[in-house]
Amino acid sequence: MDHDAYWKLVNFCRQPQMQDDTIEYLVEHLRNFVNKQERVLLCFHEYEPGNISWLMEQAVLRCGAIPVLWGPDHRWNTLLRQAFHSRATMIIGPPLVLLGLAKLRKHTNTPLYFRKAITAAYPCHDWTIEGIVTGLDCEAGGCFANREDGIVAGFACGHSWGVHLRSNVFGIEIVDDNGEPLPEGEIGQMVLYPHADPTLRYNIGDRARFSTEPCSCGSSTPRLLDIYVSQYDEPSIVELGQEMHKWTSILDCRIERSEAGVEIEIVCFPGEKLPKLPSAAKMTVRPYNPKTDEPFQYRHLTGNGRVV
Repeated sequence: MDHDAYWKLVNFCRQPQMQDDTIEYLVEHLRNFVNKQERVLLCFHEYEPGNISWLMEQAVLRCGAIPVLWGPDHRWNTLLRQAFHSRATMIIGPPLVLLGLAKLRKHTNTPLYFRKAITAAYPCHDWTIEGIVTGLDCEAGGCFANREDGIVAGFACGHSWGVHLRSNVFGIEIVDDNGEPLPEGEIGQMVLYPHADPTLRYNIGDRARFSTEPCSCGSSTPRLLDIYVSQYDEPSIVELGQEMHKWTSILDCRIERSEAGVEIEIVCFPGEKLPKLPSAAKMTVRPYNPKTDEPFQYRHLTGNGRVV
């Protein structure tokens, strides 16, 4: 990842006027999902001005709803208890956190009250959305916000797969591995840039294809479709992580590459069937511990590994 380009774009998005415009953009889309005085559970790890959690909180408040923040204890069990006791009917958070909560709800047979779920912080695959919708028994939408640092580049309408680009603020170019532009409809790397300063070009790392065809929701705003794995991760590791997360018996999965090779740690629900596990330099399979376990994606990484 080009860290310099990334932080230049983050700083651009954190200008006061840009932040206010982003909040209003979120309000415009959240109003299709949230009702006044509705309790909305926000499932993010860090809450600081400018990041996606803060932007969502401000947007929920402007919609006349009531934000409920997860934390400061970020264990899975705390999230489940808070979801139950808050009686929130809408939830917003990273896809794998919402998917994990859906699995935990099923395993513990805990009644939850969500009618809507909004994924945020990064794009996700169709199977993830389907798992959230089925597991939480709710409808779903999605916000395209790269990482959690406040770059809000689009929103999913919920009528079709894909993400509508926030085209009045951002442009996006689909390029090949050499950085050359690809024709519309071909899958390649996504390069995001603000119209106000096209020199702030940031290669997101994910792959997708771009479509200008009208959506079934009635919008003619360009869409990103078939958003796929990061170019900065080994495809085999990413695909393995996806296969593990698809199983309802697996609450969470960490896959990293170390000097010794691939290391895998799986947190599972006791007594439930597991998939056939691959060979690895280090394999840890352990039962879910409600007293200690929290989402792997919130662990700090060491070395060159990435949690998948």
